[in-house]
Amino acid sequence: MACPLILFLCGCVLTSGCGPAPQPVWNKDSRSFFYTHTDGSVLQYDLDKSATRVLLKPGLYRPRQVALSPKLAFVAFAQSAFGPEGRAVQMGLASLLDGKTNWSNLEEWGDAKGQRQVSTSSCYWCPTGRRILIWYQHALDSPGTLESATLYGHFAVYDVNSRKLSELTTAPPAMLFCQAINVSPLCPDGSGYLAMKLNNEKSTFSFVSWDGWEYPMTVTEEVEALLKSATGSEPRDATTTRTGCPLPQGVWTEHVLKFSACFGSIAMNLKDRRITLEPLTASQKQEFDQIAAADIADAPWTTLQVATFHGGAYSLHCRTIMGDAECPARVEFVDNKVQRRRVLLEGTLPQILLVHHLMPAPDGQLILASLREARTKTSWIHVVQPDGKVLVKVDAGSAASGGLSR
Repeated sequence: MACPLILFLCGCVLTSGCGPAPQPVWNKDSRSFFYTHTDGSVLQYDLDKSATRVLLKPGLYRPRQVALSPKLAFVAFAQSAFGPEGRAVQMGLASLLDGKTNWSNLEEWGDAKGQRQVSTSSCYWCPTGRRILIWYQHALDSPGTLESATLYGHFAVYDVNSRKLSELTTAPPAMLFCQAINVSPLCPDGSGYLAMKLNNEKSTFSFVSWDGWEYPMTVTEEVEALLKSATGSEPRDATTTRTGCPLPQGVWTEHVLKFSACFGSIAMNLKDRRITLEPLTASQKQEFDQIAAADIADAPWTTLQVATFHGGAYSLHCRTIMGDAECPARVEFVDNKVQRRRVLLEGTLPQILLVHHLMPAPDGQLILASLREARTKTSWIHVVQPDGKVLVKVDAGSAASGGLSR
């Protein structure tokens, strides 16, 4: 049985791809961003300079998610490999001051002589700057459903001060869930992380401290009812079954992780160790009702994600046709005041689930929109302005070569 909460968020079944697809990460100044190329390299594109620099050269190792240090001018990425008998990870830190990369020692676990395959990796920097969480897994693992026996990669932690890598032996971080709400599982105060265990009956959440203690989280009756509805054990409203639920953005506030979706706001309090459901505000409900109405009127197109520019007057909606093997996609520019929309970009989505294709800049003035060109399969990162114009688009690679265009 797949994780019911993730199923409800996505409105479809987990059938393809288990890892996070590459997606760009904004710099703090909102004037440059980092992205991974299909040739395995990691690059930084600067909007003011209209220039790109390479932070990691092309190679077999393909970092899927880089992490920006909260304290210093560094970007982190990992190289990893694993097999039945052994695992290996190496941590790379690229300086944004001079572009140079320094690597940690290669750490190996299990049989060092055992056969290993290169795997993809994602990094998440602890908000305190003390640790980096590394999630690594085979890119081609595609389980039909998520079960307790499903191997879903490995986790390691890099200690910035000691420069040591170690494996996690506690409950795994809730990466599938956090990938759905596009947020790190690490608690802002650095005390630990949100964990999730999958089994054949239900998913369980806990808070795990770095010294290894696992604190289970209780679920209120409202959330339990939501999970039963999501898995089909209780009837759902007809409108809900016809429309998707846009992938939300999670927000950490001290020890509370909160995200809003069409059914309400989920609050995960790691200090009180409770998961509760809160009602939507009037404006939130209005927004979700408008999205649902647009999806019904424009069926079979379904809204996957919404990203709003600063001020709230305009937003981008990423939409697709669920169940279509070609994964058609379009990004629409929406005037939220008059509910007028137009198609801004068209293409296809990577055939991998739980991916956010719209990334707002920290200052909310620009949004990155990632799509693949249907004919060439080239991945493009579009930088969109609040007036709906594409400032620049960056080629993230494919079998066909490309460049920058304005």
